[in-house]
Formats: sequence, structure tokens, C-alpha cells
Amino acid sequence: MNHKHAWELIPWYVNGTVAESKRDNLLFHLEHCSQCRDEVAAQRALLQAMKTRPQVESMPHASLQKLMARIDSEPEVQHAAPARSSRTLRWLTAAVVLQALMLGALATLLLRAPRGEVPVTYQTVSSAAPAPGAPSVRAVFSPDMTLGELQALLERARLRIVNGPSPDGVYTLATASVADDPRQALLTVRAHPAARFAEPIGR
Repeated sequence: MNHKHAWELIPWYVNGTVAESKRDNLLFHLEHCSQCRDEVAAQRALLQAMKTRPQVESMPHASLQKLMARIDSEPEVQHAAPARSSRTLRWLTAAVVLQALMLGALATLLLRAPRGEVPVTYQTVSSAAPAPGAPSVRAVFSPDMTLGELQALLERARLRIVNGPSPDGVYTLATASVADDPRQALLTVRAHPAARFAEPIGR
């Protein structure tokens, strides 16, 4: 056994976990190597120091005793927090009551407002001008179909998704407007290679 290998085995030899097959060779090396014997002695001393529990002396808690004596001599400090909590609670109660009154007044004003002053309908930029058609097609598409392909097919067929996909992958489709032909939309969907199923919805 060379010196480097023996040096690496010293920690395991000291803690008693070195393999029996290597122990004899290590002991033979230690008989002839003073440097390794010194290292064994140093590591044994370190291991013994780690196993020895430090002696902790019990010391009187003078600071704790002083603190307790100070608390006992100032009883008014104990009642300061509840007094502040009581004031805070009163302020919170008043704020809640005031908020409820304001909400009630606002609701009364809204109910009394003339209906003609409130716009009945709203139209945004994204609102479609033509009225949407009724659901007319149920379809199932291939799982490999991408979202872009599905969107392109729906635009070409003038359809929109109104429900789905269901757990079975069924989409409910409606024409984009009442002017669109649902039969032509159905034929367009059926012609797509990713359409597994496409049937009209019975009316």
C-alpha cells in the first residue's frame, strides 16, 4: 500500500469503518510511516474532543428576574393595550356604519334615476355587427390538429365555437351570422382532413 492510499484510509480507520481487507495493509504501513502514525493520533484526539460534551454551568437569570419585577411594579402597562384596542374597535365600528350609510344612499340614487338617462345598450369595437347564428354543427377533430389550423378552418367555414370541447372532444359550432349557410359550413368542415366527425344539429 502506498502512502497516498494509506493517508486516505486514516479517517475510516480512526472511526472504525475501514474494510477488513484494507485494515491489515494499513497497519503494516503505519508500522513503517511516522507521518501517518502522527495523523492517526491527531484524528483520534479530534474524534475524542467531538464526543466529549461541553460542561455548561447553570447561571442565574438575573435579567429575567429584573424584567418580572419591573412588570409587577408597573401594572398600568398591562391595561394600556386593551384601552387602545377598545378605541380602535370603536373607530372601526363607526367606519363600517358610515360606509353602510353611504352605500345605501348611493343605491337609492341609482334606483331613483330616470331610465332614459341610462344607456340601454353598449357596443364596443370588438362587438360583431351581424347577429350570430344558432348552433348548427357538432364536430370532432384530430388530436394532432393545431389551434392555428382549427382557427383557419372556422374562419373559412364562417363558424364559431359556442361550446366544447367536451370530455369526448366534441365541439358545438354555430354560424358567424344568421346570413351564413349552415349546410355550406358543414360541408367545409367535413372536407378538412382533420375532421373526424361532423354532423348537423337537429332542429
